[in-house]
Amino acid sequence: MIKKLFYTLLFSFFALNSNAQSIGLIGDFNGWGGDVVMNTTDNVNFTLNAYTFTVTGALKFRQDGAWAINWGSTAFPSGTGVQGGDNIPVPAGTYNIALNISNGAYSFTAVTTNWDSIGMYGGFNSWATPSEPMATTDGVTYIKPDFHFTANGVKFIKDNNTTLTWGGTAFPSGTATAGGANIPVTPGYFNVEFNKTTLAYSFIEVPVSIIGSGAVDWNTDIPMSSTDGGVSFTLVGITLQPGAVKFRANFSWATNWGATTFPAGTGTLNGNGNDIPVDTAGIYTVTFNRVTGDYLFTLTQNLFDNFGLTGPFNLGTTALALSTSDGVAYSKKEVYVSAASVKFIKDNDANLTWGGTGMFTGTAVPSTANIPLPVGVYNVDFNKTSLAYSFVPPVVSMTGDGIGGWGVDTDMATTDNGISFTANNVTLTNGSVKFRTNHDWPTSWGSADFPSGTANTGANIPVVAGNYNVTFDRISGVYNFQANTMGLSSIKNRSFSVYPNPSNNVWNFKTNSTEITSISITDISGKMVFSKAISLNEYSVNASEFSNGMYFATVTIGQNTETFKLVKN
Repeated sequence: MIKKLFYTLLFSFFALNSNAQSIGLIGDFNGWGGDVVMNTTDNVNFTLNAYTFTVTGALKFRQDGAWAINWGSTAFPSGTGVQGGDNIPVPAGTYNIALNISNGAYSFTAVTTNWDSIGMYGGFNSWATPSEPMATTDGVTYIKPDFHFTANGVKFIKDNNTTLTWGGTAFPSGTATAGGANIPVTPGYFNVEFNKTTLAYSFIEVPVSIIGSGAVDWNTDIPMSSTDGGVSFTLVGITLQPGAVKFRANFSWATNWGATTFPAGTGTLNGNGNDIPVDTAGIYTVTFNRVTGDYLFTLTQNLFDNFGLTGPFNLGTTALALSTSDGVAYSKKEVYVSAASVKFIKDNDANLTWGGTGMFTGTAVPSTANIPLPVGVYNVDFNKTSLAYSFVPPVVSMTGDGIGGWGVDTDMATTDNGISFTANNVTLTNGSVKFRTNHDWPTSWGSADFPSGTANTGANIPVVAGNYNVTFDRISGVYNFQANTMGLSSIKNRSFSVYPNPSNNVWNFKTNSTEITSISITDISGKMVFSKAISLNEYSVNASEFSNGMYFATVTIGQNTETFKLVKN
């Protein structure tokens, strides 16, 4: 009953309101699992009053319960959110929250409540004050999720006053008494609950589970077991398939661990994009230590034959394992072949190999010559039954609110088998972009630098409106957005003009030659405020209802597109 009450309270903050055109909060406080919707009277300024965060963590603002439009920053308690920006760090507490979506300005103003201040002190902090604060939404039930007790003994304390304490002799649950004995908590991770009225308390060991497409799916947790208070965990006899997995605590994304290596590695706490890549179907014993992050997947039984890729690129090591879900079709994405020629191999046995003469596609032959594959990056497929194989460079694309929206991909071209990529005459709006492969997020690159830099798995690239030729090298990470002036020259050669600029109420777009075919206007945040397909030499846009400030107009005339800066007074 106590456990049920704890989770009811813990997750009661995680409500989802799916009202259209809504602005909401999402973050560690609700496991990144649903939006707490804010209030508005003008669809510009949004507020949420006296909201309590029971955990310290990160959050973002977003629109309509989706990631297409979101605001973030590193500043607290106030700052300016940017599209696709960093997570906002928010300490546990009660706040009045405000966001202006026209300029991204936000604030968290601490609210003083009349609730008692209840905390914990004990062996974990050498019985010192100030205590570890607990959170409440009603002044009666206080909680502390996922707390690490590093030593024995604890008491509840009011106002950091050591004469106002509650203790007890029972563990993991019991009823406290004023000035009672130290509660005999043992080292470990616990969800703690204390009722100030009834004095009932509980210490529930924090569950850790495996979740992901390599287990069942991203909605199903498989709990692990622990014998040391929730520090190290074991799972015996789990069936895994090719895919990705992560470890997480409390069946929530507020605390999770991922990495990029399999079958062993060190998990990164709350690392975005770090999904552990399960590449071999089988039955495993899994161990994980949440303090060190170390994990190990030990294969105890194969479900299918083991096929891999070998050649000069990994000479002297075991074969690069291929994944399969049916024992027939084997594959591996994002394979970097750094030296020409490869072979398929079974069970790492040099006597069980298949080669071929087709460079990128073909039918393999047992024990024949290496496949003559040039240096490059490939998605690899091999069929054990038909022996058909293919090596296809993965698509690299740009996506983001600076180039059509997150999840909308602009593909780039490669002429060197998936190492370097180009995209010419790309129109950007103010916002952010990232490079990614296969139209998905397992492999993506970003940076804080523009117009050039070296991309890694970090921040979104903050782009400025304009027309660019883009280059990107996926091995070195080096990228460049080179401003493309050809479109501007071509449009200017057609005697194009936009006037008045600045303007109070109207912008006139005019050309004396080829007709204007489209006009779109975005504000400084990248939000589209006007779009029109036309076939005219002259067109007027009513700007009287636009807010004062800077805008960007993207104009297409014939085969040329260019972006111009506009100002509304």
